[in-house]
Amino acid sequence: MSASRVNKWGILQIVNMGTLISTLDVGIVNVSLPIMARQFDVSLAQIQWVATIYLLTMVVLLPFMGKLSDRLERRTVYSYGFLIFGIGSLCIAVSTGFVALLLARCLQGVGATMIMANSQAMVRQVFPDHERGRALGVNAIVISAGTLSGPALGGLLLEFVDWPWLFWVNVPIALAACLLGYRWFPRGKSDAAKTRFDFVGTFLLGAGACLLMMAAESAKETSSMSIAAWIEGAAGIGLLVALWLHGRKIDYGIIDRELFRHRKVWLGNTSSFLINLAQTATLIPVTFYMQSQLGYSAWTTGALLMLQPLLMGIVAPFAGWFRDKYGGSFPITAGALLCSVSMLFVVLLPDVSAIAIGLQLAVFGIGIGLFHATNNAEVMSASPSSKSSLAGSLLALVRYLGQIAGIGLATLLVGSMGSSADAAESYGVPIRILFGFCFVFCMAVALAGKFLPREKPEAGSLSA
Repeated sequence: MSASRVNKWGILQIVNMGTLISTLDVGIVNVSLPIMARQFDVSLAQIQWVATIYLLTMVVLLPFMGKLSDRLERRTVYSYGFLIFGIGSLCIAVSTGFVALLLARCLQGVGATMIMANSQAMVRQVFPDHERGRALGVNAIVISAGTLSGPALGGLLLEFVDWPWLFWVNVPIALAACLLGYRWFPRGKSDAAKTRFDFVGTFLLGAGACLLMMAAESAKETSSMSIAAWIEGAAGIGLLVALWLHGRKIDYGIIDRELFRHRKVWLGNTSSFLINLAQTATLIPVTFYMQSQLGYSAWTTGALLMLQPLLMGIVAPFAGWFRDKYGGSFPITAGALLCSVSMLFVVLLPDVSAIAIGLQLAVFGIGIGLFHATNNAEVMSASPSSKSSLAGSLLALVRYLGQIAGIGLATLLVGSMGSSADAAESYGVPIRILFGFCFVFCMAVALAGKFLPREKPEAGSLSA
């Protein structure tokens, strides 16, 4: 397939539409939960499942849907993902009962999974290796914008409309993306081998991820690691260990052994997990600390937090261009190094002040701008073409698992913040310890960069 036969930049915009609406809906619903709780006459703990079940659906189905997409026509799975997402959004908007709302949210999550499992695989399919960095750099901006702007956009819309409109707006976007995708996406059957599906592995992964997410949610609600949270977390880790042992015995596992024989794949996924863990673990306490301890308003806090996605958006396309021209080793290593250095502004400065936090957010934003797009491009290019959807779905899964782990780490170290009337300085030490751990994680990624091959991307044919 030559580049002249596909509208690759037009396809990228459809990919970005899918990435935006599927990531935006992770956060946009959170601001409407109190209103929805009153309407459906349920507690806030119960209404939290509207947000949680969406993430759980994606975590459980991502590897399965990635493998399915590699066996079927990717164009069909991706396009119908938009359709199912739109139908799910429609059902949420017209829901009259709490159970119906949860089922509709789950259906929406299925559509989002079909989109997320194929987004980066579609980029690989239509862009040659020497252009993937730029394409995924743009996509990285959309992932960050969708994830971080959800609550702000939701709050703005709720000033003018009722909460169902947060989901009504998805319907025309999803329908347009479905029609355009089915028309523009390249045709062709996958060359993936027709192996068996690993249903046992899918169950172990889903159950383990569910328990870990439940532990993280329990920890957020109680602001501390309760006995129940410890049990759920330990059981989740145990199931993931069982998944690893199970995968070693078969050659068709959901966590594909052939895929992880490639150094760039396993190293890139491990690095992505640690960077996402550090990002989530530091954002949660910083948000709370600025409002409850430093006395800043929600608007001021939000404006300061925007430093991170803003600088990421500026840097990511440049990082993608650099990777396409010179290779990905330098931006990955430099990005992780900057992420680790950013932690030192909180760890070493005399006071955990707004200046220290602002410097940390800014430098970390530059670091992840260099890291994410480049790392994703390297992982996708190193993956076998017959398993590119599975590779893309695993990258998305690792991102969510890193966020769950980050919530757990933040809760473990600073979860009691705000539970007493202690002075602000009493939380300086726990926050410094948290940022110290994240410094070690990011530095490990930077040191691992020396093990990456230093070859340049090649201009060649497109991948199926």
